[in-house]
Amino acid sequence: MSANAAFIASRRRLFGALLPSSGTAAPAMRSPGRTGLRELDLPVTPQALTMPPPAVRWLTRASHGFSTPLHAQFIALGADDESRWAAWLAQQLDPASIADGDCDNRIASAGYQTLDMTVPQLWSRRNQIGGSNYFERMRPMAEVEAATIIRQTYSKRQLFEVMVGFWHDHFSTFGWDYDGGPIFVQYDRDVIRPNALGNFRTMLEEVAKSTMMMYYLDQYASNRDGPNENYARELLELHTLGVENYGGILAPDDPSLPIGVGGDGNPVRLKYVDNDVYEAARALTGWTIRNGHWQYPTEDDGTYTYRLPWHDPSNKYILNRYFAYNAGDNGNDGRKLFDILCGHPGTARFVAGKLCRRFVGDNPSSALVDAAANLFQSARNAPDQIKQVVALILQSSEFKTSWGTKMKRPAMSAVSALRGLLADFTPIPATSWTTTQEFVYRVQQTGHRWFYWPTPNGYPDVQTAWASSSALGMTFRMLARIPELHATNGDNATPFLADIQGHTLAALPTQAQRTADNIVGYWCDRLLGYRPEPMRTTLVNFLRQNAAATADLDLEYDPNGAHTGGWNANDLSKHYTIARLRTTVALLLCSPEFLRR
Repeated sequence: MSANAAFIASRRRLFGALLPSSGTAAPAMRSPGRTGLRELDLPVTPQALTMPPPAVRWLTRASHGFSTPLHAQFIALGADDESRWAAWLAQQLDPASIADGDCDNRIASAGYQTLDMTVPQLWSRRNQIGGSNYFERMRPMAEVEAATIIRQTYSKRQLFEVMVGFWHDHFSTFGWDYDGGPIFVQYDRDVIRPNALGNFRTMLEEVAKSTMMMYYLDQYASNRDGPNENYARELLELHTLGVENYGGILAPDDPSLPIGVGGDGNPVRLKYVDNDVYEAARALTGWTIRNGHWQYPTEDDGTYTYRLPWHDPSNKYILNRYFAYNAGDNGNDGRKLFDILCGHPGTARFVAGKLCRRFVGDNPSSALVDAAANLFQSARNAPDQIKQVVALILQSSEFKTSWGTKMKRPAMSAVSALRGLLADFTPIPATSWTTTQEFVYRVQQTGHRWFYWPTPNGYPDVQTAWASSSALGMTFRMLARIPELHATNGDNATPFLADIQGHTLAALPTQAQRTADNIVGYWCDRLLGYRPEPMRTTLVNFLRQNAAATADLDLEYDPNGAHTGGWNANDLSKHYTIARLRTTVALLLCSPEFLRR
């Protein structure tokens, strides 16, 4: 069997290990009646695959991907992994204390135009452009996306950036919304990022008041004469209680609905019903934005406002809590609603469960979720409530001992590749087909472009959503392309984003060191932090071709200057060795070991 055929067969078997093993039938690998490839004696369960060292597992899941600089910083923090982890976690949970000048300078030097604009400035710009130039209208959204890629790739505040991404999924909006996209800067900069490790109740209200969410879920138009339930429904179903706490189409006083205790010590109904959604919508009437409405034509700067004449002051009944008539409400009904929801045990468990799922696995234990939910509830008034809950999860034995039940979602795998390759990439939005455009397009083809999920439930965070043949196929195409990208799209004379050849030559400075065995070992260390089998041997066989694994390979001869190496069909070990080196790295990026979390 050729090295290529062996690699394909091994990938098919190893990716079978990424699928659930809880009695679910594995998909057929070939059509009935066909011989197919020879079955290799390879492991078929995540538990049987090589386990990375503890530091690699922990850093991979608490960041946007393992990298040698990240590992070096970790090693410098103590004498053993446990003490290093405690020190690293303490640093990461205090992101303001981490100097991040290199990342900040990369963003500052990119020439972005809108990231520092106030809401009135963004609003004025939006109104002036109108629909005449879609690219310029959506520039703020595109620049947030570009800055996000930079931060996820280069920021030393990795855990903070993971949490920013988590909350963007939790309070999901379609960033390219025609009305809200031009103001998306505010949503990321002023709403999500300042509260990512702060207090959930504070963040919930800021999300509700944001121009982006106002437009995305139509809250801006909700008034006493026409309460709009779009935001109210998602507030209960996605932002707080979760669909798991939906009681169905029942009367609010139905005796089958359980009663519990809220955070304030008073009884609260544990399940919400449709009537609660309607009542919540009424409680939030009057929460809107200054958008030049015909009743207030001079108020037109895009900022939040409360309009008492639009509010329904009548009695309301939400989760068995009574809201008295209040003619001078001033937003109190909405704030009371948020207080009840944020003190509700269902909200605590729903949010805690999502955090455990993000960091630990698709099916975290009830014990861990309960512990995180109890802390979420008891710390509900603390300014660092979220930080406390994240610390509990990342210090748990379940986090430290679990591995391989999740995989990197496509956008994270792309960023993880940039990080591991030490790529030099500053994305710049453009209308032409640039390297930035290609990179973002290829991520979009996987179904996981930043801020691009069209519905308010956010991108799925379970492995099965991303392990289909279509999602994996596009992910492989994207990852295989990254080592081939140049600073200028299609211009072979400009540097590669990732100088794989140069890094290899620098790491193995003498010709005698440049064996397939050494080269693959070096890139396993760079991208994975360990050297798993049988993947390492498979890549060695591919790279060496008909040379011995310990024979040196020529990685410098490049007669045409095309970054490919020379033609030598009679000796495959010398045939396009520079290009084959990049392909070897691409295969490593497409491996289950790289994608596992």
